[in-house]
Amino acid sequence: LILLGIGLTALSLWEMSGFTTEVPISTIVWTGITQGLGLGFIFVPLSTVTFSTLAPHYRNEGTAMFSLMRNIGSSIGISIVFTLLARNTQVNHADMANVMTPFRAVLQSPWLPQVWNWHTTPGVVALNGEVTRQAATIAYLNDFTFMMWVTLLSAPLLLLLRKPQAPASAGPAAAE
Repeated sequence: LILLGIGLTALSLWEMSGFTTEVPISTIVWTGITQGLGLGFIFVPLSTVTFSTLAPHYRNEGTAMFSLMRNIGSSIGISIVFTLLARNTQVNHADMANVMTPFRAVLQSPWLPQVWNWHTTPGVVALNGEVTRQAATIAYLNDFTFMMWVTLLSAPLLLLLRKPQAPASAGPAAAE
């Protein structure tokens, strides 16, 4: 089940890596449902396997350690993804703004929206806003792709999980 969850989560992230600024709400809902199912198939069995291999007298400490590690891991992951998002947005903005000069023929086109008129401050502000929006979109797509690969690369870690041992049968000693 955990491998199915990894697959569903990776599938949803792959679908998200193709989003555009015009993505319909139905696609967002669908990928959210797919990702939710995937995460459910990961964390519920993972918790079960984690605690089934612990002796009962260690389960209180195991619960605390499991929660601590999950929270620290998610905090580190969020920090990494947010750092990549901020950095990639700036890099993408700089790359796109580098080619936005008044001398480009495409920017002299009469078909451009009037709001992007190079000769006015509001036009330059509007064009910069669009460049920022596109730069952020590319950065999000890169983040979704990065998370998809991290998810897929976590699959071999399943080989480290132990199968739970069968409970000991109640023999004559247990009756006493």
